[in-house]
Amino acid sequence: MAGRAGRAGRAGRAGRAGRAGRAGRAGRAGREDGGYDEAALSSALMTHRDGILPYWNGSKNLTPRTLGAPPTLPDPTGFARLAALGWIPREVVIDDRLFSRFPVFTTAPSTGGARCTDLDQTVNGGKLVEVERPGDTFFIAQLKEVRTDADLRDDRMDEILVQTEDITSFFASMLRLELDDVRWTLELLEAVVRLCGYVEFPLKFFFDVPRPSQLSTNAAPIIATPGHGAWPSGHGTEAFAIATVLAGLLHRKTATGTTFQLRDVAVAASAPGTMLLRTAMRIADNRVVAGVHYPHDGVCGAILGVAIGQALVNYLSGEDKTHTYTLAVPLDTSSEALMSPGTLSAILDPARLGNAEVAFTEPVANRDSLLRSLWIKAAAEVSGP
Repeated sequence: MAGRAGRAGRAGRAGRAGRAGRAGRAGRAGREDGGYDEAALSSALMTHRDGILPYWNGSKNLTPRTLGAPPTLPDPTGFARLAALGWIPREVVIDDRLFSRFPVFTTAPSTGGARCTDLDQTVNGGKLVEVERPGDTFFIAQLKEVRTDADLRDDRMDEILVQTEDITSFFASMLRLELDDVRWTLELLEAVVRLCGYVEFPLKFFFDVPRPSQLSTNAAPIIATPGHGAWPSGHGTEAFAIATVLAGLLHRKTATGTTFQLRDVAVAASAPGTMLLRTAMRIADNRVVAGVHYPHDGVCGAILGVAIGQALVNYLSGEDKTHTYTLAVPLDTSSEALMSPGTLSAILDPARLGNAEVAFTEPVANRDSLLRSLWIKAAAEVSGP
């Protein structure tokens, strides 16, 4: 089950920045497995047509739909047309509506984040999340934690290797998601991962934090070190965004009039929200164990992922507000340990963060109907807690 759902997870990881990484999921790969390729299919279709159709003089024999006329079946949200698209144009349509809502901003010399265009722009310029880069001495101090965490490599090797390309399977296993039953849930999660890539990579480029192996050869990572900056953690951002959206699907199938926060639904050790949260924490931690991140990279990723995830859940489920966050540089340069429910609760504590509720500008009736339809389809697939 987890492996089947993981096909979508690998797709999201490979395609999160717009790369064409989902080739294995589409039927094209199946054709090759069946013993023929696209050229052979084209040739077969040509000879098949010549064998069954009479001579064609170029005249029409179908009545075209009048230009500008509505579709035959009512499709007010456009969702039926979206569902009929191939996977590449479908992703582009979804991404066009998502990416424009979360523009990245940077402020010299060391702050940046993401705005949300659906928020009241008179409140802090519509900033959804703002983070401040610690200085190099802070990350140098965190090398000690990287060294300590390296002792866990043997235990977590399999997880680390799989999670380089697939994180969705680990969430799917927590909720027993079957690929055939949750098509639109996985479509939504893949879109969330791509959105995170759109936010995280410009920030990594701007902050340009060196990887542990760039500060010490003794870091000796056990996987290839990515060629972009360490802070914030991309895996952390994506994992916490997925956890947040899945928790929202579980707890927020319809509007309830209460702003959704991940920390509010992850309160019991056995609660689905708690397990999703623990999964995100472990994925972020594993990047530290692997030697390619510092602990604070995951902290920053957690804030970004939770902020983006909560904004999506609240906007799509019909809430009036969402929470905004500001992550300042820690007061000291002491290293942070691997995440735990306690440390993450502290990370998301309003007393630590500049955490405020900000209103959306549009009433529910005027919000993006296509994205809301995708949310409703996904919510119908996911069982409640």
